[in-house]
Amino acid sequence: MKPTTPPKTYRVKSFGCQMNVYDGERMGELLAAQGITPAPEGEDADLVVLNTCHIREKATEKVYSDIGRLRREDGSSPLIAVAGCVAQAEGEEIMARAPAVSMVVGPQAYQTLPAMLERAARGQRSTEMDLAAEAKFAGLPQRRTAPPAAFLTIQEGCDKFCTYCVVPYTRGAEISRPFAELVAEAQRLVDGGAREITLLGQNVSAWSGENAKGHSTGLAGLVRELAKIDGLARIRYTTSHPADM
Repeated sequence: MKPTTPPKTYRVKSFGCQMNVYDGERMGELLAAQGITPAPEGEDADLVVLNTCHIREKATEKVYSDIGRLRREDGSSPLIAVAGCVAQAEGEEIMARAPAVSMVVGPQAYQTLPAMLERAARGQRSTEMDLAAEAKFAGLPQRRTAPPAAFLTIQEGCDKFCTYCVVPYTRGAEISRPFAELVAEAQRLVDGGAREITLLGQNVSAWSGENAKGHSTGLAGLVRELAKIDGLARIRYTTSHPADM
């Protein structure tokens, strides 16, 4: 690909579950921290991120269809990044089949988007497929504002390997975010305007950690601690697995 002008505007198009909605929001915050602004409704964006879901039927082919639709009337295309679970499962294949795509980034590696944009500016296509979710959260900006109903990822990945499910292969092994980190982020969400928080994970009931006293605790203990936050009116969670209830 040719060197590109750094994008000034972006649009994130998310498909699938609440986790993808959360990831899409965090990617938007990450891009905004680089000085890239959301494209106004109805206007072309300089950068389009397709945040994909692999659960839906024919998910992969729908990605290629969406890539084709991004071509403009003058024949040009925006800078395109494919993110999410299809990116994790089909990374190199996407790069081979879709020359218009500049970046392919898995759901546990999107904190690397700024570095990938720098490579795109030099004319380099790139993929990032690391499954180390801990590094992702450490590399994201702190959230300062929030809608009244906000999402908070507490856990990622799944170790169950159900025969019909691709999640262990696209999201990796189960990891739990630290107790103190989650309480602090929930407090920032409430301070930023949230009144309801939905706790997210591929298997939230598998969450575990050490509370402020150093004692092992599970999802119930985390919920009890979050319930102490002034101004937080409602706590929800999704999705759980019966083996860990």
